[in-house]
Amino acid sequence: MELMTPHGGTIFWTTVTFVALLLIMWKVAWKPIIQALNERETKIRESLSAADKAKQDVEQALANQQDLIAESKKEAQQIIEKSRNSAELLKDEILQKANAEAENMLVNAKKEIELSRDKAMEDIRNLAVDLSMAATQKLIGKALDKSEHHALIQNSMKKMEDLN
Repeated sequence: MELMTPHGGTIFWTTVTFVALLLIMWKVAWKPIIQALNERETKIRESLSAADKAKQDVEQALANQQDLIAESKKEAQQIIEKSRNSAELLKDEILQKANAEAENMLVNAKKEIELSRDKAMEDIRNLAVDLSMAATQKLIGKALDKSEHHALIQNSMKKMEDLN
């Protein structure tokens, strides 16, 4: 059991050896270890800072992209609205032209009908004059020229006016 019992000399030399080893380690190994740890800490901080900056850049780029998409959608909506308005204006213009053309055709058709009616009335008058001349010729027994026929009609009209 002697090996388990500490002796004063052993404790002294163990302590001296420990302190000597500690001083040697402090001079030789501790400073490089601390420096390496500090450098590692600096690199980690820089990496974290760069990662934060990259994250902010990505978020900014994403926000810009979303703004661009929103603006593009707005522009597309405006283009669609302009197209609809243009189509409406074109439709209205075509309808106005078609209505004007239809109205014009209707006016022309009415004029043609009126001209045809006037021509038919003139033809009927001429036919009535010819028939009345033929009937007068048969009654009187002689043919009247236009001036005599005109005088006869004027006389008849005067008599009618006198009756009224």
